This record gives sequence, C-alpha cells and structure tokens, in this order.
Amino acid sequence: MAKPPAANQGKFPTIAFVNLATVPLGIDLRRLVSALDKQLQRDFVPIWGYPATLYVTDKPKPNEWQIVFLDDSDAADAMGYHNLTKDGQPVSKVFVKTTIAAKQKVSVTASHELLEMLIDPGAQMWAQASNGRFYAYEVCDAVEEEEYVIDGVAVSDFVYPSFFESWHEPMSTRFDHLQKVSRPFQTLQNGYQVVSNGAVAREVFSSGPKEINFQEVEVRTLHRSEYRKEMMPGGTPSTPGGAAGSNAATAHAALLEHAGQFLTTLAAMRDPLPGGRDPFDLMARRKPGGVRDPLPGGDPFEL
Repeated sequence: MAKPPAANQGKFPTIAFVNLATVPLGIDLRRLVSALDKQLQRDFVPIWGYPATLYVTDKPKPNEWQIVFLDDSDAADAMGYHNLTKDGQPVSKVFVKTTIAAKQKVSVTASHELLEMLIDPGAQMWAQASNGRFYAYEVCDAVEEEEYVIDGVAVSDFVYPSFFESWHEPMSTRFDHLQKVSRPFQTLQNGYQVVSNGAVAREVFSSGPKEINFQEVEVRTLHRSEYRKEMMPGGTPSTPGGAAGSNAATAHAALLEHAGQFLTTLAAMRDPLPGGRDPFDLMARRKPGGVRDPLPGGDPFEL
C-alpha cells in the first residue's frame, strides 16, 4: 500500500531518473539528465526559484521523487506506477513508445515532465483568470512542442509565473522562456491547457490540428491532465462546452456559489444592534431600563 504523500519535507527534492523501458530512448540517459540539470540551474531556477538534485539510478531511495521511463501506460499500470511511488513521493512517467509514435522527442517530454512536477508535484494547483475560469498550473502545456537545445539535447519551453497573472497587459512582460507567448493564459498553436469552471475540467486548444492529434495520436492515459480531470467534482465532461457552463453545474459548485452570495450579502449588512465599538460588548448595547444582569459580578463566568 502506498504511504501518504510526503513530498518536500522542508527541503528541495532529489529526483531519481529510472529507465525501465525496453526500447531505446534515442539518447544516452546520463547525457539527457546533464542537459536537464543545466536547464534547471541556468534557465528555470532563476525564474521559479525551485531547485532540485538530479541523478540516474536503478534503485531510487524511499524519500526521492522519480521520473521513470516506461514503454507505455500499460507497462506503467503493470509495474504499479501511478501518481505516487510506493513510499508516497511524486512520480512522473515518460512513455517512450508512445512519445516516439507521436513523433515527439523523449528528451523534450522528459524536460516537460520534470519542470511541471517541480512546480506542482500533486497536479492540484489552479490559477483563476479574469474570466473566472481556472487554468491548470502546468508550466509546459500551453507551450507544448516549443523547444530549444542545450548541449545538443532538445528541451521544452516553459512559461513564467507572469503567465498565470491575469493583470498583465499583452506584451507588457515576458511570459515564457522562448518569448513566444504574448499574454497571460495564451495557448500556442501546438499547445493545450486544462481549464475548469470549478465543477468540470476539459482541454482547450488553439488549433484544430493539435486537437485532432491530441485525440487520435497522443495517448494521455495516466497523464497529469487525466488525473486533474478525474479529481474534479463533476468528472470529465462529455461535451466541449463543459468548462464554460454555470458555476452551479453540480451540487458542489452550487454550494460554493450560494456561500459566496451569502458572504457578499452579509458584508453589505449594517449592524442591526448599534452600540459600542466592540460588537460583543453587550452591556454597551443594553437599552436603558432593560433587563439587568441576574448574576451581578465582575466576570459573568466566575461561578
């Protein structure tokens, strides 16, 4: 049985890279991890401030996070790799056969998974845009397939914190490493994002070809995006319009909506019992000639 999550424990993580794939990665794993370490230290940490120690092993320690290379999601399921290690640590999976079949690079996928796991290891953080919708706090999805090279190794573009800050005007600051994004929450042509209204979640795309490729070629079983959708109160919607519906789409969302209305009304109310500055100063609120304290004394609880 997996132990409860125990990520971080007050220190930055050590991430073990474990290759369990039966097919070639197309790159030496140590060379890949060296390039990812340079990306992390040189490009990512100065922006996000979240370092980690990376190394290759076939026997990760119980307190280490893991990035595991597997053939596909069937292999992951058979070997018991899901969202946490058996010791309750975050784990990301790179499906080698699946990645190659989709004509993508294993190194870019590994970079993508590493950076996203560092910022949101539990795949549970969301950012609210000015339109009221919630966008998954994933730092590579919106810029997916945008890449650059470090020491001959292709790695993934990533967004900056400003990407999730809706108050920025277009072109007013830098939103991603390669400067392809021009405004908050923008989805590039080959990217996608998971968007929610608080009840259901779905993917959104900026191009038809990407959506078709996503649905027909790219296998997302056991992916972070699927986990996010499963965790929503309303589950995965069956229609594309799910994320744009009313916030009262489910009982859970309706409860939040009515609670918000109640608090708004409460905040607008005037004090129905004017009196002293302290609303709990009942003696100051007492009308002249009203009921007197039946138990006179200093402390009413001093029996």
